[in-house]
Amino acid sequence: MTSALAWMFLASTLAPFQSTSAIPRSKVESTDHLDKEIEHVDPRLGGWDTEVLSSKAGDQLKEFSESLMGSLPVSAADLPDWVSKEVQSTRLRPTELISQGDAGSLLLRRGTIGEELLLGREALAQSMEQLRASLGLVQDAHAKIKVVRVVGSPPITELLFRVWGEREDAERVQSDAIWSCEWEREGEQLVLKSLRAHSYTESLAAGAFFADCSEALMGSTEAWQKQFMRGTDEWCGQIELGAGMDQYAHCGMTVLDIDADGLEDIYVCQPGGLPNRLLRQRSDGRVEEVAQQYGLDWLDNTMSALWIDFDGDGREELTLSGNAGILVCQRAPNGRFEVVNHLGSTGGYSLSAVDYDGDQRLDLYVCKYSTSETKSGLPAPYHDANNGPANFMYRNLGELQFEDVTDAVGLGQNNQRFSFAGSWADFDEDGDPDLYVSNDFGRNCLYRNDQGKFTDVAASAGVEDISAGMGVSWGDYNGDGHLDLYVSNMFSSAGQRIAYQRSFKSSTSTETRALFQRHARGNSLFRNRGDGTFEDVAIASGTWMGRWSWGAGFVDLDNDGDRDLFVPNGFITNESTKDL
Repeated sequence: MTSALAWMFLASTLAPFQSTSAIPRSKVESTDHLDKEIEHVDPRLGGWDTEVLSSKAGDQLKEFSESLMGSLPVSAADLPDWVSKEVQSTRLRPTELISQGDAGSLLLRRGTIGEELLLGREALAQSMEQLRASLGLVQDAHAKIKVVRVVGSPPITELLFRVWGEREDAERVQSDAIWSCEWEREGEQLVLKSLRAHSYTESLAAGAFFADCSEALMGSTEAWQKQFMRGTDEWCGQIELGAGMDQYAHCGMTVLDIDADGLEDIYVCQPGGLPNRLLRQRSDGRVEEVAQQYGLDWLDNTMSALWIDFDGDGREELTLSGNAGILVCQRAPNGRFEVVNHLGSTGGYSLSAVDYDGDQRLDLYVCKYSTSETKSGLPAPYHDANNGPANFMYRNLGELQFEDVTDAVGLGQNNQRFSFAGSWADFDEDGDPDLYVSNDFGRNCLYRNDQGKFTDVAASAGVEDISAGMGVSWGDYNGDGHLDLYVSNMFSSAGQRIAYQRSFKSSTSTETRALFQRHARGNSLFRNRGDGTFEDVAIASGTWMGRWSWGAGFVDLDNDGDRDLFVPNGFITNESTKDL
């Protein structure tokens, strides 16, 4: 990921150097070298014809899907001219949908689309109209297409198709399907010869589960007006990197009751150069920013915060991780917080607390990621990196004192990876908490706890999940009494297209190619079999495609007694909608 972004940046800087007549020989050689590298960025120069085709097909299909958004019935005349007169197509929506559960406010239905092929543009237009009319979209309608595979000759593109929006009754509807499109080249044009729809799902929600009240609650604060409403790109252009500002900043937050008034407040971590924020909730539901009042407006790069009582005195301490290290802060008599312990481990990405040894004191686990602490800087190899900084297990000695017991308790095993998050749960039901660690660029770890000693059993349990691990959550999603595991990864449509091409890493083994292919697949849901092993049911359950996911969580969103999944996602983007 990093190298690709770097070359895209270099490509944008080359325009002034295209004419080399007045440039010294050394400069010419340097520019020639960069020109060769840029071939890896431009698919036309790099020989990736499938990517050129994917881009062209995606643009045309966007035009195709936009005809679903109109209010008038779709007819053959509305179809683009690149749809063949003899186009063959299945129905786009099943004739029968089976309910997968009705929680009152949310209805989920699935159906199987038959193999019957209809002939001609008029039949395809009728299928489109049936889909549009059945969804009842009237406003705020959207369609999205992601091409995930290009195979064969004539070329076939496999894509994810989604339509969503609001109906006349103010209900929100969404349909998802997988489409296979067969094309024929006619000069620069792609002609659609056939379209087959598969795997159809439709959801209907009576109104929105959530309403965005951010501005209503925070709009009057200076933090909202002068900082939160500006993007990271703007601050990166104003604050030096030396302060800890980073375009790729990963900053967390913690919920706390700072003034013991029974109302929950929020402490927001910030990139270096921006002050951390403490949003105290008022009785009217709105918030006020009071970090300076409590001495918590740190300017140091802060990546994680933990509000928890480590010394057992009934008052929580605030523990912060970032470039300044792991800082344990306690409230002084004047109400302000002071650092009472500095554990010295810089670059901590996430913090978690647990009593791993049963001594009735909460201990501290620190996940680390920073590439600045590795010998090569970048993860290597990309798909199975084992050159990252070590995570730390700190045992609580009492009175806010800790000792590093990482190696002593067995957590030094497989501890050189790029860790985003750790989560504790008693997956083997023996009475002590076990630890799952999600790692970017490769294998994850599942440390089984046996009376305070840990063993990494991820491989034997079937949960190494070699991918781009970013978040982890435990929950019994199927109600069988065993804790299941959900791991947030990276879904990449480009990665799925490229990694399956014959020319992709053609000199490497089949096993290595499979790891790259898995890297782009998406999220994993592991069903706990109850015997110490897990089964990956992400594809069967439809939980694999969470886009570029981060920390997901099990939660009963619709109050029906079942665990649902909430998956935040996204990455650095720009003003072009094609970048989303």
